Amino acid sequence: MKKYSILFVLVLLFYYIHAEPQKVSSPDGKIRIEFTLGSFDPGENQHSISDAPYYRVFFQGKPFIHSSRLGFELAGVPIFDRFFEVVKTVANETRRSWKPVYGDKSEYPDNYNELTVTLQENIPPKRTLKLVFRAYNEGVAFRYIIPEQEAISSIVIPQELTEFAFAPNTSVWEEHGHEGLYHKVAVSDIEPNCELPLTVKTENGIYGAIAEAGNSHYPRAYVEARSGRHGEKLNVIHISLRGEAKGQGEYKTAWRSVTLSDRPGGLMEQHYLLLNLNEPCKLHDTSWIKPGTAMREISLTTVNSKKLIDYAEKMGIDYVILEGGWYGQPFDDRADPSKVNVLNAGPSHPGLNIQEVVSYGKEHDVGIWLYVNRQGLERYADKIFPLYESWGIKGIKPGFVNVGNQEWQEWMETIVEKAADHHLMVNIHDAYRPTGFSRTYPNLLTQEGIRGNEHLPTATHNATLPFTRFTIGAGDYTPGYCRSELKSRWAHKLAMGVIVYSPAQFLFWGEKLTPCHERPELEFWKGIPTTWDDTKVLSGEIGEYAVVARKHSTSWYVGGITNDVGRLLRFTLDFLSSGDKYIATVYFDGLQNEDQITIEKQEVDSKSILEFELPERGGFALKIDKR
Repeated sequence: MKKYSILFVLVLLFYYIHAEPQKVSSPDGKIRIEFTLGSFDPGENQHSISDAPYYRVFFQGKPFIHSSRLGFELAGVPIFDRFFEVVKTVANETRRSWKPVYGDKSEYPDNYNELTVTLQENIPPKRTLKLVFRAYNEGVAFRYIIPEQEAISSIVIPQELTEFAFAPNTSVWEEHGHEGLYHKVAVSDIEPNCELPLTVKTENGIYGAIAEAGNSHYPRAYVEARSGRHGEKLNVIHISLRGEAKGQGEYKTAWRSVTLSDRPGGLMEQHYLLLNLNEPCKLHDTSWIKPGTAMREISLTTVNSKKLIDYAEKMGIDYVILEGGWYGQPFDDRADPSKVNVLNAGPSHPGLNIQEVVSYGKEHDVGIWLYVNRQGLERYADKIFPLYESWGIKGIKPGFVNVGNQEWQEWMETIVEKAADHHLMVNIHDAYRPTGFSRTYPNLLTQEGIRGNEHLPTATHNATLPFTRFTIGAGDYTPGYCRSELKSRWAHKLAMGVIVYSPAQFLFWGEKLTPCHERPELEFWKGIPTTWDDTKVLSGEIGEYAVVARKHSTSWYVGGITNDVGRLLRFTLDFLSSGDKYIATVYFDGLQNEDQITIEKQEVDSKSILEFELPERGGFALKIDKR
C-alpha cells in the first residue's frame, strides 16, 4: 500500500509541475511573469497548443501582456516548438548594483528574480530547451537556451515564434526605418518590419517598451502584427528576424526585454535594463575613455579646423570631428582612410594636415575624431586603427554600416573591440541601434539609429523621442543650433542638449561658424556635461511635452520642450537637496517674438515651483547651481 501511495504522490507532483503555471516576481513584487504549457486558465478562449510554451506579464496586479506564445523554428530538423513537458525548474535571485564607466546615473541597480525552466520533448528524439525568465523592478526579460546535445549538432533558427499579446484598445508608437517618424496606431495595425524599441500604452494605464538586448551573435529583431487563421486582425505582435540565427554547441538567443512603468517618463529613466542584460565591462583600463561634446568640421581644411578648435576651447567643447570625404569618396572601396585625400579639393583648397590639426588641438585641450565609412573599415581596420592611435586620434565615427543579420552584428561589435585595442572611442552612425553592448565595451559611447536634426524633425517628434527611442539608451541626435531650417525655437533647441542622452554629444552638426554662435544663451551649452550622476523625468506625455532633469556633481540641468502646441508647464524642484539654497539661470522662449529668448537668474530651493508659458515649438532650459 505504501508503494502505491508514494507512486500516487509522485504522479500528483508530476501533474502539478506540468499543469500549474510557473511564476517569478520582481524583488518589489510589482511585476510578475508567468509561464505554462498550453492554456493558463481552463476554458480560456485562445487557440493555444497544449504542449507549446506560453507566458504572460502583470504589472501592479493588472495584466499587461496576455497569454503569448514562445518558441522558434529550427531549420533542417523536426519541429521543435511543441510536444514539451517541464522536467526541471530552477529559481535564483540577484541583488547588486554596479558603477558604469559613464552613464546617466552614477550607479545602476541590477536586482531581479530569475526562473529557468527546462523543457524536454515527450517524443523522440527527446531534445531539451531552456527558457530563462527574469523579473526586475524595471520590467521583464526572457531568452531561449538550446543546450548542447547529440540530437542537435548545429543550430539554424530561421524564425522566432515569440509573441506579445495585448488587450483591445492598446496603443503603440510604430516606427519604420532606422531614422523614421513615429505614429500612434493600434496593435493590430502594426506594419511588417516595425523597429524596436516599441512603446506600448494599455487602456489600463500601463506603459511598456519592448526591446532586444545582448544579441552579439543573433540577428536583429523587428515586430509586426499577427493575423488570425482567416486573416482577421489580432491584438498580437510577433518577432520577425532579419536573417537566420546560427550557432553550435550551447546556444543562447538575444534577450527580449520589456521595460514597464505607470508613467511614460519611467521608461526613459529605466533604459539601463538593457545594460543589465549584457556582460560587464571587458576592458581592464578605461581611463582613456572620455565622454564629451563635439562639433563637426565640414570644410576639411587645416585653417578651418583650427578655427573650430579655437571656438571649441572657448565653449568648453571637447572634440572636433573631421567628417566624411577627408580620405576621398567614402563609398568607394578603393578609398584608403590611412591617407588624406580630400574629396573635391580643387586647386584653391588650402589643404588638410591631420597631424598638424591633432597637435593644435592637443595644445588647446581639444581632441580629434575621424569619420570612416563602412567600406574603409571592412578593408583597412587592421591597418588604420594602430595608425590613428599613433596620430593621437581620440575616436572614430563609422558611417553607413550594415545591420540586421547576425554576421553584420558580429562584424560591428568586432570593430568596436578592435577600436578599444587602440584606445579609440566609437560613435556608430546610421542604422545601428543600442542593445546594451556599451556596458561590455564602453568605448562605444553612442550611436545614431534615430531621426535627429539631420532630418529637420518637428517639435512633436522631439517630444516623442524621450518615450520611444531613448527608452533603450544613448542616441546621437546631433542637436544643432544655428541652422535656420531647424523647426523649433531657440530655448527648445537649448533644452535638447539636456533631454538627449549621448555621452558623445555632437553639437552644431553641419554648421559653419557665424555670429549666431556668439548668441548669449549659448552660455548654457558652455561645458555642458554629457554624462550624469542622476536623471529624472519630471513630467511628460508622448508626443506632447517633456521635462527632464539631470544632475552633474552639485549642479542640475533641466530641459523642457513642448510640441507644435503652446502650453503651460508647471513643476516642483523637490529633487534638490532639502535645506540647501541654489541659483537658477533660466532660459525660455518668448511668446511674441520668435527670435527672442529671455535669460533670468533667481534663487530657488527644493520647495520652489516653476512654471513656463511656452509658445508652440518652444522650450526652456535651467542650470541650477548650489550656492
